[in-house]
Amino acid sequence: MREITPVTPLLSEQHAEHNVVRKGAPIPVDSYVALVKQVASLAYLNKDSLLFYRGQDKDYRNKAGTSTYYPSIYRKDVLTAREIRDRFETLEACSRKLAEKFAERQMEGKSDVRRKAQVAWGILQHYGVCETPLLDLTQSLRAACTFAQLDNPEERGIVAVFGLPYITNRITFNSEHDLVIVRLLSICPPLAVRPYFQDGYQAGTMDVTQEYSNKSELDFNNRLLGKFAILNDKRFWGEGFSGIPKKLLFPEEDQMSALCDEVRREVTWEKKSVFMQDADAA
Repeated sequence: MREITPVTPLLSEQHAEHNVVRKGAPIPVDSYVALVKQVASLAYLNKDSLLFYRGQDKDYRNKAGTSTYYPSIYRKDVLTAREIRDRFETLEACSRKLAEKFAERQMEGKSDVRRKAQVAWGILQHYGVCETPLLDLTQSLRAACTFAQLDNPEERGIVAVFGLPYITNRITFNSEHDLVIVRLLSICPPLAVRPYFQDGYQAGTMDVTQEYSNKSELDFNNRLLGKFAILNDKRFWGEGFSGIPKKLLFPEEDQMSALCDEVRREVTWEKKSVFMQDADAA
């Protein structure tokens, strides 16, 4: 993907090395209102980008000390050719199984799941079925803050802000920036409840491949505008604000979650069976 150079407010200059935000320290923020003001400054100063957010329990860094935001299928400091091949094979198996489930039950969107890879990947990624070339993001700052605090034992959580191209469709392909952006609310059928409460989006590179000359091109730290260390305490929200309840982020009545659990179990069993057959043959 194309790397961008963020324009940062004066307050955050000390938290970026030569304007490279991924190398600096997260900006500590103690209230939601203060964070909204910081993000408003980023939005104003980076007019060519649409802001997306990601909440994490901590600032994950590589061996060089740089914040890193890889899609799950590329995560690991050193990935062997076999590991990346196995991950893509699992992704293909899960995508195929998901399409079968949609077809068997005559579910809305069955043709999209079968024909559009990003639709299947989006569902599989959002429901944690397997590793995919897409990174979970949101346009809800409240949702990102909630995830940064969710089940987090640390004193602070991390909210990262990314600048992506403006979207034009439910699946936006931008060849100039080598990015694809998926709006989950538009690709998931109504029985998938989770994306609606999370205001979920996903993004990845357009030319997804098992072979790459430089893995850093796949890292979304190339699009990082800011990162904030928010106080992991109810006091952060202040009067009139609160995080999203966990029961809404992960609704129990979400039928898509149950279907994805089936996909995960069946693909895992099929892979195990193949492994056992190969072992017996050897």
